[in-house]
Amino acid sequence: MPSSPTRPTPRTCLDATLALALCAALGTACATSRVGDAEVRLQEGQPCFTISAKEAARGPTIRLQAVMVSDVSVSPVAEVWSVLLDAQRLETMSSASCFAYGQAPDGASARPATAPMLQPGRVYQVYLNIRSSDRSDPTRGYMAKFCLAADPADPSGPRRLMPVLYGTRAWDEGFCR
Repeated sequence: MPSSPTRPTPRTCLDATLALALCAALGTACATSRVGDAEVRLQEGQPCFTISAKEAARGPTIRLQAVMVSDVSVSPVAEVWSVLLDAQRLETMSSASCFAYGQAPDGASARPATAPMLQPGRVYQVYLNIRSSDRSDPTRGYMAKFCLAADPADPSGPRRLMPVLYGTRAWDEGFCR
């Protein structure tokens, strides 16, 4: 027996429209935080973490609270080294400042106390946890992935830093060559 199509009542249409409007309004209201791009560079043979000039311009009084370095080459991801800075001595970050891997400033709490040597070919992720003085800025931290690689011409020489970009093979596989 063929079924007869039922038509929605005006009340059903109104309820559905209100539900969609509420979902749309809540969807934008719930977007409360953002993670910006960190930058990694070599300083005296060790990775050094900072923010870009573009990110620094977004929030001129960005204060670094913590740094976390993880090895994303393993599953589950493993924390390699982290440092929690003294809340009374938070430094203002800029694109000129740089926080060196393995160096915890006075009053900071590092885990482990001595940072392990980073291994070539592994992909690491750094997360800079920050406090901004601008309450309207949704940025809560900055993140970057990187790896260290030996120079093919001189494998025993200094390592070179390679940023790991989204969509690359290293990003997906967790290893770089």
